[in-house]
Amino acid sequence: MKFNKSIVMILWFVGTFNISATNGPKILSWSKLSSFHLIDKSGKDVGLISEKLTVLLLLSPECPLCQNYAPITAKLKLKYPGVAFYGIVPGAAYSAKEVAEFSQKYKVNFPVLIDKNHLLTKYIKGTTTPEVLVINRIGAITYRGLIDNWAVSLGKKRQIITENYLDDALSQLMTTKTSIYKETKPVGCLINDL
Repeated sequence: MKFNKSIVMILWFVGTFNISATNGPKILSWSKLSSFHLIDKSGKDVGLISEKLTVLLLLSPECPLCQNYAPITAKLKLKYPGVAFYGIVPGAAYSAKEVAEFSQKYKVNFPVLIDKNHLLTKYIKGTTTPEVLVINRIGAITYRGLIDNWAVSLGKKRQIITENYLDDALSQLMTTKTSIYKETKPVGCLINDL
């Protein structure tokens, strides 16, 4: 049986693409991301609105690390005005009023939304607060994990921050429009089902 050279090339490309897709960054669907019902700080039902470079920051208002990182991420939002930032509070443990108070107290300058039923959190495979994901325009997670390397483990912190993971990921994407997938292990509180 003779194989057409074009068919062989197509089969090779499809095989190569499938291998790359499984080893590369996870691709999320923007239509799926925008379909989750989240609650904003005024108690309204909202969804994510974006198809641009986006940062999702998993938060817990009572977590000391989240409290420390809220102003840092607010500064990054000012540094990268073209990037959509969203704080996501997984679960029903906090009311819209508590989320609004957290946002005001820690000067959060981006929407902080409650994922009451953990649907978005499960979709993005969030595990920890704080945990950050950078999602590019096509829905690929290009970075996941720590904001920087200040927190080494619960209760243990560095004197000097030597790695600014989130800032570096955003800078690379804004200047080159490309990024190699990178992941760090987040430090903080595990997300529970409350």
